[in-house]
Amino acid sequence: MFLFDTGIRAPTELMNVKVSDLSKDFKELNIRDEISKTFGRRIKLMLCSELVKRYIKENDLGAEDYLFKFSSYIVNRYLRRLAEKLFGNEKSLAGQKYSELTMYDFRHCSCCYWLPRYKSESALKFRFGWKKSDKIHYYSEMLGMRDTISEEDLLIDVTRTELEKRLTKSENKSELLESQVENMKRQMAEINLHVEQVYKDVQEAIRLKLLKVC
Repeated sequence: MFLFDTGIRAPTELMNVKVSDLSKDFKELNIRDEISKTFGRRIKLMLCSELVKRYIKENDLGAEDYLFKFSSYIVNRYLRRLAEKLFGNEKSLAGQKYSELTMYDFRHCSCCYWLPRYKSESALKFRFGWKKSDKIHYYSEMLGMRDTISEEDLLIDVTRTELEKRLTKSENKSELLESQVENMKRQMAEINLHVEQVYKDVQEAIRLKLLKVC
């Protein structure tokens, strides 16, 4: 999840991340200049922050400990075996066999995930530590990314506008109801004052009548 979320280079950047590089309740990661192939960057952890927090607690890691201490060779060997077990030895959309999966391939997967979600190409390049835009094409096209827009997708803005109108209408109704409730409260308060005054007047009238009788 960390590889998929961050798109970090593995193993070069990944294996040099320290616990102290995490901030804001484990929701931001600082990839330092000295461990990056291109440039340092501070990125947000949008998918794995809670898992990372739990992982650090369970492994009792300190601020200067490296986040991951495993052997990249052993992990890649495990991933290849696991991928072949799950998907067989066929070729993926990227043109390579599933049995050749490595940690670095999660960088490709991460790019495909974040590409349609980032509104700015510059921001996407920053997250992945790229200086040139052709890297975006390389990392996404290799996994079979293609234009999948359909007529239904064009309805998104219309639907959003309609929802906004409904929300505004609902808010107006809510404000109207609140206003009516406030008016009712004021009216009830006035009625209560009137009733109290009438009650006092009746008591006073009875008292005066009793005085006359006596």
